[in-house]
Amino acid sequence: MSKIRCPYCGNNNIGKGKLGNHAALMPVGKIFTTGSAIIADVCIECGTIIRMTVEKPEKFKQVD
Repeated sequence: MSKIRCPYCGNNNIGKGKLGNHAALMPVGKIFTTGSAIIADVCIECGTIIRMTVEKPEKFKQVD
């Protein structure tokens, strides 16, 4: 059972989805990168996207 609860319907049955390939999130200011797929926590009762995170957060580290 998930600790995440849907703020709209109250359900705690949460699934995961993945946006990838052409829907990858690209870091601002980096030219030669493939970015990262986006992982979404989705309420399987009402379909609300509760949270979105990137699969590879290290790709967004800024170089000083």
